[in-house]
Amino acid sequence: MNQAKYTNRYGDDILFTELSKTEIEISGFTHYRRSEGFIDPSGGPYIEVGTDIGRYFNDKKVRRVSSIGYDNEKIILIIK
Repeated sequence: MNQAKYTNRYGDDILFTELSKTEIEISGFTHYRRSEGFIDPSGGPYIEVGTDIGRYFNDKKVRRVSSIGYDNEKIILIIK
């Protein structure tokens, strides 16, 4: 399981956890805005469909968000 951490402007550690090659869970925040096409944790990072979140991982592999799923308390970024 590959994991990456991003520290936002409020000092929150946002975690990206690969669940599979096509699913990444984003966590580490409580307040956020969302829609079908974006997730915006308070303090960042703003992520929308089409965003390459690969920059948060050490391997720099392209991980482009194709959709965003919400399952109870989990937010899952679907990667294409």
